[in-house]
Amino acid sequence: VNPCTKGLWIWGQPVQLAPDYHCILIDSEGLGSSQRTASCDMQIFSLCILLSSYFIYNSMGAIDQQAIDDLHLVCHLAKNVHVKARKGVEAERASELSQYFPNLLWVLRDFHLRLVDSKGSSVSESDYLENALRPLPGQDDKNKVREVIKDLFKDRDCVTMVRPVAEESDLRNIQKVPYESLRPQFRTQVEAFVRKVYMTLKPKKIDGSFVSGTMFVKLATEYCKAINNSAVPTIQSAWTSVIQHQLRLCLKDAVQLYRARMNDTAMQHLPMNEDRLRELHKAAKAEAMKVFLAPKLESNDAKFREFRTELSARLKQLMDHVKAENLSTSQRQCQRFAQELYSKQIENKLSVKGSYKSFVELQEDWEQLQKSYFRQTAGPAQPEVLATWLMPRVLESAHKLWDELKL
Repeated sequence: VNPCTKGLWIWGQPVQLAPDYHCILIDSEGLGSSQRTASCDMQIFSLCILLSSYFIYNSMGAIDQQAIDDLHLVCHLAKNVHVKARKGVEAERASELSQYFPNLLWVLRDFHLRLVDSKGSSVSESDYLENALRPLPGQDDKNKVREVIKDLFKDRDCVTMVRPVAEESDLRNIQKVPYESLRPQFRTQVEAFVRKVYMTLKPKKIDGSFVSGTMFVKLATEYCKAINNSAVPTIQSAWTSVIQHQLRLCLKDAVQLYRARMNDTAMQHLPMNEDRLRELHKAAKAEAMKVFLAPKLESNDAKFREFRTELSARLKQLMDHVKAENLSTSQRQCQRFAQELYSKQIENKLSVKGSYKSFVELQEDWEQLQKSYFRQTAGPAQPEVLATWLMPRVLESAHKLWDELKL
């Protein structure tokens, strides 16, 4: 008598269907509980529809007028769910809502009828559903639910299942009955149902973008916030919040990855050749962009372009910092080696009279010094220090040797 499920329950472990594609199973409280108001039913029903890409509705027996009437909540969906923010309580058009709604699979439990038409010919479960949703002549009120179901759930199907056991006593304790002891026909139908679900499932998308796990949590939060504030959940408003939240996360992760890569490959190895630095920047930027684009959001969206521009600006800022550090480190290194090499290879010899017998010997030492300088230094300051510090020493050493040889 008491409901086993209250509110919405999410299965603890997502089912992996493919790499980077998981299915989240959500179980909801049944509609029409004596412990719940019609308003609460509407909230649960709306939330199920909004979060799902595949909606499985189950009922007992055949699809008769009572079964149709039990789905009367669909008539209120257009007032309780909006695509865009709007003033007042004007109902949303079904055609606008339907593009955001999940596929519908109607499961008929304890089904005992033969699936045949008026001529006795066999019909499929899908045909049986469509026949049940045909309007009844002269019964406009009863036909309203049928029309709304067809308008909102463009992609719909049906499966039937016989009673799992024959004995009432077994039915009351069905959770204790081993699966192998259930009726063979029921087990066959259950297994066919599971195959149909997993073969028909599609990733949830909104406005052309796939919904990731993080985005799903944010989406559920936005919808619940609206419902708890007695507001009408608005799909595009919630989705905009989700997109912005996801873009902020992607931007943060991409920048952190770029910074880490450049720190490991460049900053720890400065100074270096500028061409090599550009290669490392290009590789780190490609990895960062891969992280940013991972959720596969709509690239033409204005917010996406805004955050992508921000990412490029942040990466450029970090690259400029690395280039400045490379220049500074290169300057210190080149200056130090230039002074050391000059002191050891030229200055010390010039201080000892008679060490050089000709300008040719001095030139040879300067050529060796230059080779050692380029071999032991790196970075953009190499030519600058060579031109501004070493070249004046070349002239000084030549003048000094000239003065010595004149004597």
